[in-house]
Amino acid sequence: MGSAFESSPLEPNQAYPVIDPFQFEQRFLLTRAQLVGFYSAVARHATLELYDRAHPISYTRTTYFDTDDGAYFQSCETPLSRRLRLREYASAAGIEQAPTLTGICFLELKQNAGKVRSKVRLAAPPALLAELLRRQGAFDAHAAGLQDMAALRAIQDELIAGRSVKPRLTTWYRRSCMTAEGGRVRITFDENLTFCQPQHLGAVGEIVGPKDVVAHGPARVLEIKQFGETPDWLLRAITGLNPASNFSKFRMGMTAMQQRDAEQDMPVERTSTPTTSPCLFVLTGDGA
Repeated sequence: MGSAFESSPLEPNQAYPVIDPFQFEQRFLLTRAQLVGFYSAVARHATLELYDRAHPISYTRTTYFDTDDGAYFQSCETPLSRRLRLREYASAAGIEQAPTLTGICFLELKQNAGKVRSKVRLAAPPALLAELLRRQGAFDAHAAGLQDMAALRAIQDELIAGRSVKPRLTTWYRRSCMTAEGGRVRITFDENLTFCQPQHLGAVGEIVGPKDVVAHGPARVLEIKQFGETPDWLLRAITGLNPASNFSKFRMGMTAMQQRDAEQDMPVERTSTPTTSPCLFVLTGDGA
């Protein structure tokens, strides 16, 4: 039995499953006190994952794509929500150190129906994923040397079947991960969720962080992913926590982007020296 205060190193280039095995997902927005209580409850049962012992502080940068008519965003209001996203990982030696990109990168298609989920992810060098997106799925995997054909076909079908997709939103947060029950349970904790303008796909070793910030999200997001029955210790740990059933980073971020765009389009109040008109001010657009 592991401990949340022990750790299990993972190889950066280890094989990742094409089809994410986790069937169910729950989210919680926690206070600091709730987070401390949750960690205390799971410490004897879960093991902290470390991808790089020399750089144990991990960050996730995710860029979401959508069509011009917002097909993915609109799906958030349907029984089956869908996201197409590019996920990059960064790490740092300490909390005060600037994080740099690790080069681990995934293009993912994720679908949720309530607590039930499915995810297909394609792992490849950043340059190849950028080319796949640029070509909207028309890509010769054999020529590029990609081996993950099942994931590639699923992503290609998504890109080819849909209308042209473009990057619309980037999220940034610090992430901690734990696993339990022989891998059947995965617990992720995200801190300081930040919504940004879409960012370019980075290169290995590039210094990164939140920029072109649009809005800030919840300070603490707990996600629990699992397949099979929920173990008793986990049920006890989440007792008293209110599930954030409708919370979605993508939906919240896109809503923030829309609100920002609406504010930019609103006329602004400006004072004007009256001439022949008795008006004290006029409403004009930003370009006036």
